[in-house]
Amino acid sequence: MSTKTEEFPAIQPGASLIIAWQIKNKRALVVGGGAVAAGRLSALLNANALVTLVAPSSNLSPEVASRIADVSLTTPSSEGATPSLTYIDRVFAGESDLEGMEMVLTAIDEIGLSSRICEMCRTRRIPVNVADVPPECDFYFGSIVRRGPLQIMVSTGGKGPRIANRVRRAIEGTLPDRVGDAIESVGTLRSELRKVANGKDKATIERRMDWMVRVCDKWSLAELAEMDERMRQEVLDGWEDNVAKGYWDVNAGVLGKAASALGLGKCPARDSPDGKASRCPFVLTSSGFLLGLTAGVVATAAVMRRWN
Repeated sequence: MSTKTEEFPAIQPGASLIIAWQIKNKRALVVGGGAVAAGRLSALLNANALVTLVAPSSNLSPEVASRIADVSLTTPSSEGATPSLTYIDRVFAGESDLEGMEMVLTAIDEIGLSSRICEMCRTRRIPVNVADVPPECDFYFGSIVRRGPLQIMVSTGGKGPRIANRVRRAIEGTLPDRVGDAIESVGTLRSELRKVANGKDKATIERRMDWMVRVCDKWSLAELAEMDERMRQEVLDGWEDNVAKGYWDVNAGVLGKAASALGLGKCPARDSPDGKASRCPFVLTSSGFLLGLTAGVVATAAVMRRWN
């Protein structure tokens, strides 16, 4: 076994484990109804959690009050289903409020009560976050960039939330336009590919992954954002022959494709793989140029003969 370590990244202890927690259809408790609780509530609802919010109605922020008034959140989607948001108009009652919860968030001013809730949660092995008290947090909330399915979190490990916001804004300004649409397109393509190649054996899975990588590498983000049903189907048509089609492969037009197949012309390589999407600026190859030149000479000679 090799003992070399210089080939690998150095371990830097002290970091948080950054994960995308799948809390969809799982029960979460929010204690408090102020501005901080509003942010926690929105984050949980965006993640499709089943949220119970406990707070006196006299202490609700405008945003929290608006969420509670939203019948699409507080009404079950089907008979017997649990609504996305259940509101209880009172203060935290004790251990009974923790029953069945898989995550607990507190955002209240009573430091002593927050600490007791933290202790109760840890006794029951329920992940807990006490707002603005890092030692009583099993996890932190970072500063989030959201573009559809794309989520980017900036965390300072609880040391500098304001700095995290500044870093997040800097990142946000560099993101390509319609990057969320591009990711949605890739997700749809992957889903459609699984219908065409639904094998679960290792060979099929590896081939699907390799093919998807090659397809994605041939499309810029702007081009992926433009992918419609026709383009997607033409790309999928290349699966059987293990051909990864790029944007211009499905947008060069009939004449462009024919000329390309005959070696008479091609779409040039992009200078920037993530530049603006555009139709193929078709150019002649050397053989195409010579053929065109020859055809022009012949046509000119024919015209000259007729004039003479």
